[in-house]
Amino acid sequence: MARFRLIDMAGGEIAIVTDARDSITDGETVALPDGRSVAVVEVYDDEEHGKGGGVAATLVVDDGSVPEHFQ
Repeated sequence: MARFRLIDMAGGEIAIVTDARDSITDGETVALPDGRSVAVVEVYDDEEHGKGGGVAATLVVDDGSVPEHFQ
């Protein structure tokens, strides 16, 4: 089980979740803590920013919290 940091499209942290996959790529889906599945928009898996705090990667997800006119 790998740990991933989920952030919304504005950069706000949503949660750190576990997943059976070792890696997740753009376009795949991931489950939010409330059980909803959301699309992964971008993956940060670099040592400096993406893996901080012991996670496998930071995943930018479209959870619907950023209004469309800001995207």
